[in-house]
Amino acid sequence: MKRLMLGMAAGLFLTVGGTAFEAVAGPRQYDLNILMQQPHPFAGPVAPTAWPLRLGPVPQAAPAPGPARPRPAAADTSFFGSTGEGLWAAISEFRGGILAHDAVPTLTHKEPGADINLEILFHSPDFLGVIGSPRPHVGFAVNTGGDTNQLYAGLTWEWDFWRDMFASLALGGAIHDGDLDVRSNDEKELGCRVLFRAAVELGYRFRQRHSLSLYIDQISNGGICDQNEGLVLLGIRYGYRL
Repeated sequence: MKRLMLGMAAGLFLTVGGTAFEAVAGPRQYDLNILMQQPHPFAGPVAPTAWPLRLGPVPQAAPAPGPARPRPAAADTSFFGSTGEGLWAAISEFRGGILAHDAVPTLTHKEPGADINLEILFHSPDFLGVIGSPRPHVGFAVNTGGDTNQLYAGLTWEWDFWRDMFASLALGGAIHDGDLDVRSNDEKELGCRVLFRAAVELGYRFRQRHSLSLYIDQISNGGICDQNEGLVLLGIRYGYRL
């Protein structure tokens, strides 16, 4: 009887206690998965998860863009102070050919043979615009017979006319290695080492860059020295414009 009374008292206590707990906490369901996912209270910091190898290399962050580089200035292709390609950018045209040496018998023909001629013409600089924008030139003529050679420079004016024809006039000076005074009857007596020079050319252009021309030039001291036989070259030249 005593045991029966103790069992009934325990059942009544549990019923009353459970009802009171529900009254305080209200109805609630507990999920054990939430509890299982919580970290252990004595565990250290969680290590970062490694990148799966099956997904390829670890992606890298794009570098921050640097400051924009300044664009280089356009090359100045004028004759003086040119940049970029330097002196090559100043060259306008090459001309050269084979010339008959001492070609005019009326000027006391003495030196035979032919001359190999090469000339470089440059773009006309701005300051020459006041005299018609001639092109500066330098060149040389080497005699195959061992007689007078010359190195020259000056300005070339050129005019186009009738389709692709052109004419040019060159004025300047020349220095030579020939005879100055009478030493033999087979050498020109040119009087001065540095001479005046003039040349005339008549040509035809084709395929825009190429030309063929008839050419004649003369070097002379203009009477400022005792001897002045002068020297004339006459021939054909080919030109290539850059």
